[in-house]
Amino acid sequence: MAQRGEQFVPGTLVVAKGSTVAFPNLDRVRHSIYSFSKPARFEIDLYGRDQTRSHSFPVSGSVKLGCKIHDEMRGYIRVVDTPHAGKSDANGYVQLTGVPTGGARITVWHPQLRAPGGEIGRSVTISGGSNRHVMKVTLR
Repeated sequence: MAQRGEQFVPGTLVVAKGSTVAFPNLDRVRHSIYSFSKPARFEIDLYGRDQTRSHSFPVSGSVKLGCKIHDEMRGYIRVVDTPHAGKSDANGYVQLTGVPTGGARITVWHPQLRAPGGEIGRSVTISGGSNRHVMKVTLR
């Protein structure tokens, strides 16, 4: 998750529990990354252009990121403990592969969703002969 144009790029990242995320600084200014979120409380001291810092995420949940120098910078990491997760595209579609047929629970998370923890869930039944499923995520 880079810092470019004084923004986190991408703004939201989905990673598996236990992953290590690299934070390369591609800006001409220095950045300092922090999170006070319950799943990952950490601070990375100031570092400059073309330098990279990393952090591991051993606990699943939602992590909100900020920069101590640039208050307007916000980023999000969703740490998941399932191989069946993804980030929707600009049209609200997400493609999941290897999803077994049968009953499942779909959870949708968004940092601005007005629900406990920023997420809603629905029980669904997965059917069909393909192990590739495309879903459209619509929040209303």
